[in-house]
Amino acid sequence: MLNDLLENLLLSLSMDPVLDSGDKAQAELRLLQSCLQGLDTSRASIWLYNAGGDAMHCQRLCKRNNSQITELPILTRAQFPHYFAELDKKRVIIASHARSDPATSEFTESYLVPQDIWSMLDVPLRYQGEVIGIICCEHTTAPRQWSDGDASFVAALSDLYGRVCAAVDRVRYQQQLEQANERLESQVVERTAHLQQTLDQLRQTQQHLIESEKMASLGSLVAGIAHEVNTPVGIGLTGISHCSHLLNSVQRSIDNGTLGKMQLQKTLAELQNSAGLVERNLIRAAELISQFKQSAVDQSHYELHRFAVDDYILDVVNTLLPFCKQHQVKLELALQSGMTLSSYPGAIAQVLTNLITNACIHAYDGFARETVRVIAIESSMLSSGRAQIRVTDNGCGIPKDAQQRIFEPFFTTRRGRGGTGLGLSIVYNIVQKNLQGAISVVSKPGIGTRFSVRLDDLAR
Repeated sequence: MLNDLLENLLLSLSMDPVLDSGDKAQAELRLLQSCLQGLDTSRASIWLYNAGGDAMHCQRLCKRNNSQITELPILTRAQFPHYFAELDKKRVIIASHARSDPATSEFTESYLVPQDIWSMLDVPLRYQGEVIGIICCEHTTAPRQWSDGDASFVAALSDLYGRVCAAVDRVRYQQQLEQANERLESQVVERTAHLQQTLDQLRQTQQHLIESEKMASLGSLVAGIAHEVNTPVGIGLTGISHCSHLLNSVQRSIDNGTLGKMQLQKTLAELQNSAGLVERNLIRAAELISQFKQSAVDQSHYELHRFAVDDYILDVVNTLLPFCKQHQVKLELALQSGMTLSSYPGAIAQVLTNLITNACIHAYDGFARETVRVIAIESSMLSSGRAQIRVTDNGCGIPKDAQQRIFEPFFTTRRGRGGTGLGLSIVYNIVQKNLQGAISVVSKPGIGTRFSVRLDDLAR
């Protein structure tokens, strides 16, 4: 279990915009600095495999005094076969006595002794299901016994590195799309013969962008989920501590021979209340984690399933509640379709997530804080095998001249203020191509906006 310092560091880091900025160097530096601060260790570094997986190089290394070292020797499988064999197992290497540990003793003469390194903690870095390198923590001066909490903390940092890689890919794909659009506008007349080939390349690049965008939208929910889970867990810990205090008090009375019936009855009543409090809050924490985990899995993998539309919408909305709370937005549900569909729930979760987060961020731009902000999510049955989902906000609305272009790639009314013009374009493509449905919008400036998504049963 992580202590308060490590939990706070992870929470702060998960909300740091640099992780999703696409600036890989700054994001890596922020991760390593958090590692040094959280573990109070001497050095932390990121090592990445080469294309063949038979060597790795140091991507970035930080020391406790925040100085950076960028030149370190390349490690090869031929030089250090036992170490690479351990890495092939894709498990954490915990070497409290690195100079004698079978996995790391090969480094003793060439690296550990000259650098005065006594202990190492290496955690795999994974991206898109593959191990791409490690985060290496090194302790100097004397051996250090790494705890389970230390390993869990570094593993959490490793997961965040996946967000960093996704952000880098997302920015690169976005730049490729923008450059491709600019070239098309200037060359469309003279390159008509090559237009189809270029469009195919754009579609392929856009699909990569959709995959990266899915990870980014999940990352934006992590901070709120962490806060929501911390509350019931904290209450549970308090309840357990109180139970322990009561039991110690009864034990002292027994030892002293002073335990009476009234004290025992009072203590049992308090224990029952505390146990009930702990049970309710742990159940709540488990529900939150289960809902978020299911939504994360669904949005990462599109698979055809038959599911209850209303129940699934409720599960997705529950994972968005912390995000909406941060933006002072209230969600109102009117789920009345009563339908089951064969479709791609992960794609539907992605569409709902984008529409709701988009409304939270953009619909109330310039509204006074005291304004009651409401987003309504409705479901209804249009006909047999066909359902409709509506997402309605009471925000600022969309200008009439912009409504015809909102689904175009890179069209945004917030250019220079964080808008990329990709969110609704991605939603449109998911609805049209993955779900084989349709999406429409009705908006009145100053009153609000409604998006309507039609879903068909894909098994028919």
